[in-house]
Amino acid sequence: MSKLSEKSESVNSQSSKTEFQYANSKSFNNAKDVIYPLPNCEEESDRLRSQHFLFRYFWQSNFFAPIEHILSKPGSKILDVGCGAASWSFDMATSYPSTNVIGLDMSPLQTTQIKPKNFNFVKVNVLEGLPFEDNTFDFVFQRFLVGGYPKEKWTYVINELVRVLKPGGFLELCEFSRMCDAGPADQRLWFTLAKIMEERGVDWNTYEKLEEYAQKQGHLENIKKAVKQFYHGAKSNDIEFSKMMSE
Repeated sequence: MSKLSEKSESVNSQSSKTEFQYANSKSFNNAKDVIYPLPNCEEESDRLRSQHFLFRYFWQSNFFAPIEHILSKPGSKILDVGCGAASWSFDMATSYPSTNVIGLDMSPLQTTQIKPKNFNFVKVNVLEGLPFEDNTFDFVFQRFLVGGYPKEKWTYVINELVRVLKPGGFLELCEFSRMCDAGPADQRLWFTLAKIMEERGVDWNTYEKLEEYAQKQGHLENIKKAVKQFYHGAKSNDIEFSKMMSE
């Protein structure tokens, strides 16, 4: 989806000191109002890297938005919101060396990879506001943060993402759905996880509402939606993909 108008409300950013709690030798973000359940450790960074390449293979691309003309423009700016291990950011920065890529996350960057010269990292909680001026980025990307925002904060977050997006720039949001057509064991696992997260205020149906959120935002046009279903396990036609996904 692309930005229609450059007029939007500016929200002042706030800084906060990230604090961690530890369990089973893993650190978890313990900052105020944080609901994201996964740890900040080397093992989780490895999982995120594997996840990135898995979904790049699945989609056969790092993005869905029509931004090739932006990426070929020297000095264009990309924002990766909730970058985690920054695998997507590093991949984009390496593939498009004339762009400037900023990865943003509420936890410190955990990676053993060599950082591309055109990549920078900013540690901030999106729910406290983005520390950028209006109309800063040509492309804003966010993936799999359904577990990171309370239901009532999604409108605020999208407003912030649009605020820092240049007129004519593109915003891409990617979320996963509930499990469908699953066996009894997966259903029990998913039901338990969903119950825990819903008690924290997470809306597991966010993937169904992204289009509505974008339409109601008021400064976006050319809103498009892409949905792909994939199987892993006995019903998969791709044995290697199924094995990687299960792991």
